[in-house]
Amino acid sequence: MEHRAAKKKKKNQGAENQFRRLPDDVVLNIFDKIYDIKWLCRCFLVSKRFCRLISRVQTVSVKRMSCKFGLLGELSKDSPRSNLPGFQFLSVFTRIRSLNLEIASHFKGYNGSVFKWGAKFTAKHHGVTLLYAESLSEMKEAEEEAEDETENVITLKRLIRRLKLGRECMYYAGLWLLTLARVVTQHPTLQSITITDPKNKGVKLCLCDEKLVEFRIGFNWDSLLLTAKSWMMELENMRVGYVPVLQLPMSRYVMKDVINVTFIPNGDGDSEAYSAMLDAFVEEQGIFSEAVDQILQNHKDSITTFNFYDLIAA
Repeated sequence: MEHRAAKKKKKNQGAENQFRRLPDDVVLNIFDKIYDIKWLCRCFLVSKRFCRLISRVQTVSVKRMSCKFGLLGELSKDSPRSNLPGFQFLSVFTRIRSLNLEIASHFKGYNGSVFKWGAKFTAKHHGVTLLYAESLSEMKEAEEEAEDETENVITLKRLIRRLKLGRECMYYAGLWLLTLARVVTQHPTLQSITITDPKNKGVKLCLCDEKLVEFRIGFNWDSLLLTAKSWMMELENMRVGYVPVLQLPMSRYVMKDVINVTFIPNGDGDSEAYSAMLDAFVEEQGIFSEAVDQILQNHKDSITTFNFYDLIAA
């Protein structure tokens, strides 16, 4: 047993000696190619030299971060979720320029339906939009000429279920917003940040250049925390629309039983809500982006204001 331990120690020392021959710039270039925070954390613990060089890495990627777990996957019992456990190690990187975060969502199955949520993040205005369809299919020739004669109604029970899904989306939007604020304020060298959902339920968030500068300049913790709390807890002043059949001529698809939900804290004007809907899916450039365009062009009258709690009480 002692012989194996001595042999392993000698092997590790040999590998470390090989690295000692490399100049710092070469080793740092290798670390920049790794960029996965789990592996960087392990390298960070190897030696004092690695510890010093890891702090200079400029590109970092965090995969499948969870609201329940930290950046490295460990459960943090001491830190409340609002403190985003695991960010202590991210603070090691003092020269970070590019950060990619995957924040895992935990949506349950919805029987073949399709949905996606997107958020508008700016220094002054924030908004969340959910687009949900019971089905998505290719457009048939007969559907190009005439709309399906489905009644323009939805049961209260189904509507409440969709609004509860919207509440889940708003929770994750609040988490994204808190994550963005925490990272931007802690890393003044940051030039771009990307947040994605590995399940592809949230529209990719990408802030760089002027957008990142605008967010940093107009940042206000009190206002932001209030917004995140509103998204996670409150369901008032929601814009909700229902379209039985939504044709997408560009992509040649048809969505059926479409629900769109938009929530803007302290947002009173319809034009502000419509703008938030468009901005939420601007990065998508696909079926959902086209669906929002079609709703605003041809079905704007279907969008009304709801208070979720009044709806349940009724």
